[in-house]
Amino acid sequence: MSSDVLTQLQITYNQLMVQFFSTFSYLHQRHPLEAPLPIPGQPFTGTHLAPSTVGEEDTTNNVYPLQPQDRKVFEEAQRELAEDLVLKAQQIQQLLARLPGVDQDDEQQAEDIQKLISQVDDMEKERKAKRREMRQLVRKLETVIGGVSRSVDYNKVNGHTSRG
Repeated sequence: MSSDVLTQLQITYNQLMVQFFSTFSYLHQRHPLEAPLPIPGQPFTGTHLAPSTVGEEDTTNNVYPLQPQDRKVFEEAQRELAEDLVLKAQQIQQLLARLPGVDQDDEQQAEDIQKLISQVDDMEKERKAKRREMRQLVRKLETVIGGVSRSVDYNKVNGHTSRG
């Protein structure tokens, strides 16, 4: 079960990274080319800055040319992108909560690991004992087959008579 959760977690994490990249790309390419609203107490923000326009240098040689959008459209898209990122982060949190041992402290996890190690050691000892038993049974079987083959007179069984 935990491997399924780990796989889902990796897929969801990869999706989040793609969403981050897509969001940053969108924000970079589609932002309205306007000065930000003034921030109280900040001397270099406000409407005294002239709004800029898209220049030829911004669109011709740029791999991802600027394509500014209207402020309201951009803000709505920003809100949707942020909600999508939050939803994906919540999915990751839910998957993390499903991992075994997450609700246990370090000491309990260490104890569980020691129990599992002990079980693996016991199983390995049992496997080796079964392997020895199998080898002994194979030797006995070879002895029995060898004894039977020596006791059978092949010439009589196959209808041959011995020349002598």
